Amino acid sequence: MPRLTIDGRAVEATPGTTVLDAALANGIDIPRLCHHPDLSVSGGCRLCQVEVEGRAAPAPSCGLACADGMVVRTDSEALRALRRDVIDVFLAEHPLDCVVCDKSGACSLQRYAYQFGMKKTTLEFKVGRTLYQKDNPFFLRDHQYCILCPRCVRVCDEIVGASAIDVVGRGFESHIGTPFDGEMRDSTCVFCGNCVQVCPTAALLPVSRLGQGREWELERRRSVCSYCGVGCTVEYALRDGKIVYARAPGDPAVNGEFLCAKGRYGWDFVSSPDRLTRPMVRRDLAFQIGLTAEPWTPPAESPLDVHKPKVEDAFVPVDWETALDLVADRLAQTVGAHGADAVMGLASARCTNEDNYLFQKFLRAGVATNNVDHCARL
Repeated sequence: MPRLTIDGRAVEATPGTTVLDAALANGIDIPRLCHHPDLSVSGGCRLCQVEVEGRAAPAPSCGLACADGMVVRTDSEALRALRRDVIDVFLAEHPLDCVVCDKSGACSLQRYAYQFGMKKTTLEFKVGRTLYQKDNPFFLRDHQYCILCPRCVRVCDEIVGASAIDVVGRGFESHIGTPFDGEMRDSTCVFCGNCVQVCPTAALLPVSRLGQGREWELERRRSVCSYCGVGCTVEYALRDGKIVYARAPGDPAVNGEFLCAKGRYGWDFVSSPDRLTRPMVRRDLAFQIGLTAEPWTPPAESPLDVHKPKVEDAFVPVDWETALDLVADRLAQTVGAHGADAVMGLASARCTNEDNYLFQKFLRAGVATNNVDHCARL
């Protein structure tokens, strides 16, 4: 394995490891914009350049393979000047409206401009990309903030496999777009939002994110995605107790920094007024067991045939202990009177693998029936 020295520190790396990855793995931070650990090497931003002893010019560390005996310096006055020049070029066509930007506090370009003391560009300011595309309900594309990394293109091609976007045009007019700059819904996009996740600036933002506060004003809570049994970790950003957007934290072993469309955008049911938040017992049964003093007879018309029926008309809310006791009693009565095969269990794809395992184990070993099915049958 190659042994090298980075900023005076002895580092051992596996063969094929880049200098950037070796430095990051050993707690040595190198400025970078186009680099992403799960994507192929781009080398386009030139911000991660380092000095290598014996080489005349700095080299991008993201594409520089570690070699035995290599001596690398990641910080020097010459490198700082080079990085300021790189940032200066980005700022020459990037609006500096950070005080009202929704990505403020989570923008990589803002971070490095602050780090290197770049308040404004020293070049002529001119925005070359002016498209503003809000053509889908999930995310918007504001091209004036795009720095052509192009992380979004690589994640769409390499991770998702949709290849819905690419770099369009040349020179100052180049931008990230769909074929013929058509609407995203007319492309091969699957609306997973992973391009939004890896975007280092505000060029790609969730629609639900707009006007909901700066990043440091949002509360973060982690959970497990409930749409299938894979168990992807999801981090929800909340404002005043309400979900603003969802993202992958980036460190879990299951899904890393990536999610599917359901995991990233399928959370609006949480705040739906039609969502049941307490167990409900039908009114005639509630009367029979003494939960209510009002007798009730089910109507001739099934609630399933009524458009948007009111749950309160046919059910009364109870606490969880009461509901669990009632289900357990009725299940035991049914099995005792008619045998175990008189009951069945229907599991859910939106439960974890562990929950579904326990559910089928309960029915097979506890109730003694193999009448178990699953809503997805994956």
